Amino acid sequence: MFSVVPLAMLGWRSLQKGNVFGTSLRFVGLRNYREMLAEGGGHALGVTAEYTVAFVLLTMVLGLVLALLLNAKVPGARRLRAPFVIPLVVPAVATALIWGNLFAPRFGLLNRLLTGLGLAEIDFVSRPGPALAMVILFGTWQFFGQNVILYLAALKTLPQDVLEAAGVDGAGAWQRFRYMQWPMLRRNTLLILVVTTLTGLQTFTQIYVLTSGGPDGATRTALYYVYDEGFAKFDAGRADAMGMVLFLLSLAVTGLQIAVLGRRDERA
Repeated sequence: MFSVVPLAMLGWRSLQKGNVFGTSLRFVGLRNYREMLAEGGGHALGVTAEYTVAFVLLTMVLGLVLALLLNAKVPGARRLRAPFVIPLVVPAVATALIWGNLFAPRFGLLNRLLTGLGLAEIDFVSRPGPALAMVILFGTWQFFGQNVILYLAALKTLPQDVLEAAGVDGAGAWQRFRYMQWPMLRRNTLLILVVTTLTGLQTFTQIYVLTSGGPDGATRTALYYVYDEGFAKFDAGRADAMGMVLFLLSLAVTGLQIAVLGRRDERA
C-alpha cells in the first residue's frame, strides 16, 4: 500500500499533464520525459552522478579507515566513538545552517582562516566548483559516521583468534587487513555500498539549505529538481518524470552493484 501503490501512481502521473493536486490531468505520453531532460533534468542527473560518486568514495573510505583505528586496541579509543554519531542525531537543517556560516564569503570561519594565512578567499556561494565541493563535504561529514558504526560492528564479528595467530606468525597490520579482514568484510561492504549509494542519489536537505541548487544549477540534484519543478513551478509532470527516472536509476545501480560484487564474493 505504501510502496507499490505510490510507485504505480508515480509512473502513471509521469505520463500525464496537470497540477500537483492531480486535477485536470491529460495524457501526454513521454512528453514529460523529453521536456524534463531538455529543461535541466539531464544536467541535474549529471550533478547527481558527480555528487554520488564523490560522496560514496569519501564516506566509505573514511568510514573504513576510522573503524579500523577505533577497532585497534588503543587506550582511549572508545571515547572517540561518540563524535562520529553526533552528525547522525543532530537535525540536518541545523547543521547545514552552521556549515553555511562556516563557508560564508568574507566573514565565514574558513575564509577568515585563509586570509589569516595570507591566502585568497574562496567563494563557496557563487562559484560552481566550490559550491559543489561544499555540499559534498557537508554530506560526507553528515553521513560517514554511519559507515564507521557499520564497519566497526562488522570488524567485531571477525574471528579475533585467527587474526592474532596471523600476527604471531609475522603478518603485519597491512597483510592482515589485505588478506584476512578485507575478504571477510566483502558482504558488509556490499550492504554499506548500496545504502551509501542510495543516500547519495537522494540527497536534498543540504542542497536546499546551503545553495538552493545554485549557482547556475551547479548543485541542482535530481531530487532538488523534483522539488523545484513540482512545488515551486507546479509542473507535476516533469517532477513525476524525474522521480520515475531517479527510481529506475537507483534500482539499476543497486542491482548492478549486487550482481557484480555478489558474484565476486561467491567466487572468493
